[in-house]
Amino acid sequence: MSLALFRWSVVLLLCLFTSAAVAGEVRTRKNKAKAPRLVSLPGGHQLHRDTATAYQRMAQDAAKHGIVLTVTSGYRSPHEQRWLYEQYRQGSGNKAARPGQSKHQLGIAVDLIVGKRTSKRYRWLKANACRFGFRRTVRSEPWHWEYHPRSTFPPVAGFDCLGRKTRPPEPPTPVATQDPS
Repeated sequence: MSLALFRWSVVLLLCLFTSAAVAGEVRTRKNKAKAPRLVSLPGGHQLHRDTATAYQRMAQDAAKHGIVLTVTSGYRSPHEQRWLYEQYRQGSGNKAARPGQSKHQLGIAVDLIVGKRTSKRYRWLKANACRFGFRRTVRSEPWHWEYHPRSTFPPVAGFDCLGRKTRPPEPPTPVATQDPS
């Protein structure tokens, strides 16, 4: 093999290895999930910032109706989700999604104290949560609510999230005017 051919072979191999390494690095960067931007709530739980904002608006509206919303679980780290899943698999924990499959790991799922399905709190959530972008996504877990604002639509004016008619807003009180004569 001539020296010129050898040099071109080495250059070609270096180019191939370099481009493969760069492509692998790019793929690795794209596959790594970005950590959610978390906000702490009173009580120490965290949610994605958009979820937290919507949750706080929902909790304030619930309070106007005498309903107190309490978070029992928000964001979960991959380590925490793995531990919960292992507990579930061993039969010593509640149902838990596989690590990487839980919306808690994105900070968009929130578990709330709801009581029974007939409780005032649960009924309020069913009737109003969609107005804030929340919906139940796990049929067997009435406490589990997820924030999906792009696909959870608010009700039509005059109706609640269950399609029931709501009371119309009270008309404004007329202001007395003085007769200029």
